[in-house]
Amino acid sequence: MTQPRISLAMIVRNEASRLAGCLECVRQAVDEIVIVDTGSSDATLQIARTYTPKVYSYRWQDDFAAARNYAIEQTTGDWVLSLDADEQLSVAPGDLQALISRPGYTAFCLPLHALKAGNEGYEYDRYIVLRLFRQHYRFTGPVHEYVLIDTPQTIGHAWSPVIWHQAVPASERNSRRGRNIRLLKTALARTSPAPCLHYYLGAEWLGLNRIELAIPALQTALRQLSATQVMFRSPAVRHLISCYRQSAKLAAATRLCLEESERYPEYGDLFFDGAVLFELQGEYTLAMKWLQEAIRLGPPPLAFFHTEGTDTYLAYYHLGYCAEKLGLVKEAQTYYEQAVNASQNYYYPLYPLIMLKLIRQPAGEVLAFLREQGYLTVGSVAEEMAELFRTAGLPDIGLQCLTPDQTGNTPVSEILITCRLYSGDITGALQSIQQMRRLGLALSTTAAVDEIIALMLVHRFEAARQQLWHLRQTPDNQHVFRAVFCLYKQLCHNTTLPLANPRAASSLLEISNRCLQVRTKKISGQPGFAAILTAIKDILAAEADSFALFIRNLTLKEQGVKQSLAYTFSHLRGLYP
Repeated sequence: MTQPRISLAMIVRNEASRLAGCLECVRQAVDEIVIVDTGSSDATLQIARTYTPKVYSYRWQDDFAAARNYAIEQTTGDWVLSLDADEQLSVAPGDLQALISRPGYTAFCLPLHALKAGNEGYEYDRYIVLRLFRQHYRFTGPVHEYVLIDTPQTIGHAWSPVIWHQAVPASERNSRRGRNIRLLKTALARTSPAPCLHYYLGAEWLGLNRIELAIPALQTALRQLSATQVMFRSPAVRHLISCYRQSAKLAAATRLCLEESERYPEYGDLFFDGAVLFELQGEYTLAMKWLQEAIRLGPPPLAFFHTEGTDTYLAYYHLGYCAEKLGLVKEAQTYYEQAVNASQNYYYPLYPLIMLKLIRQPAGEVLAFLREQGYLTVGSVAEEMAELFRTAGLPDIGLQCLTPDQTGNTPVSEILITCRLYSGDITGALQSIQQMRRLGLALSTTAAVDEIIALMLVHRFEAARQQLWHLRQTPDNQHVFRAVFCLYKQLCHNTTLPLANPRAASSLLEISNRCLQVRTKKISGQPGFAAILTAIKDILAAEADSFALFIRNLTLKEQGVKQSLAYTFSHLRGLYP
């Protein structure tokens, strides 16, 4: 018996940067590739022809279904696989053939994992999409088109292979949304539009952060969609909950979440959403119960819209946060550890986890924990941990978070400069600054101020003055310039100049706070920072408003120290065994 043939059918336009990645992952899994171009002006056509001779041009008519159907008409296979250029199929040899060999099915829905922008490619939402079907079927709908099948019992659902939708740049994403909204409005103007169109319109408005327009569209979709239409209804529910939450309508969001969790008791994502709502309203005990239910339920059935992590690392992180709010320090630490252990890429819970560990353990042990777990091998995480230790008054420990590369040198960065400066290695900080300049890397305003502080600490006042004038050349830095200039005059000439600017006073306080975090082993380095703090106090004391700001800042720091001591000694008394 002849094995059924599978044709890949695609429509593309200006996809030169993504097309090869899509085709490489699927070329061995299909028997034929058909690509229809709708008007590219880049190298899309040339790339397409390196993979298949079946490349066609089609005049765009504001109708996605028409273009896709034209592509299907050029195929010769028994089955059609439909992909877009910004998608990649995670497929093993024989996967598709095994799927289409299942008797009784004429089409299959596959999971689509939509990667979220700005999350380093690990967070995603899971949808279910019909992309594999018999060649005689056709698409319908000018936008958000779908395959029209009159016999739903012949549609199968498969957990694999998985389609990975790559995040696209914000400008391109917003342009697509604008186009889709225009086409959706045209489609909705027709008589008896499909309920799913209202859902799609709401989702597009939500993507553009037009919450006020997304809400009525999603509300209309929910009124029209039946409980069994979970492919559309489940994302519509969760998107509407998100809209309510973003517009501070927490009561409406909670009410909807309660209603829908009764309708879909197996839908763990709703329990996660409800927990976040309770958390926002200070109901931490109730939030923890809902989070534990989300974990117990695990991923929902394939037809449901699902956000990856709501049953694992995201849920554990929120459990840690709620436990911490309830004063359950040991439990909070355990939950944060479960959160980071549940995902190789989700490092956010490390920050509160390390803060809790610093209450209970010496800083050296906490540093050893980070090293043993391998967290410091990730450059961005190492820098964040270095900054955390610095702000906790441990810049020397922060410096040890920054791991040398294969050449034995620590990659230069602003946090390296900061940790070196405030741990007393002033010369090393200045050398790192010069290295950044040699590499053509621009200094932030904070790093530029640190450089001036370092120069004044080693009595290089003329060099400090030159950097001051560079700082003055940036219009947005005038309040920072005024603060540092007054400090320079106070230190170098014992002249107290008026700040005459509340923002300058705030900038001076920021410098003071950074100097208060100094931890230098060399006694000789301490008087210099003490002199800067004294100079800042003298400048602020000369003006009533600035001095009041200074006192308020010290009061807040005193409260922070008291809270830390209370945490520490409550633990030692056995309140949090």
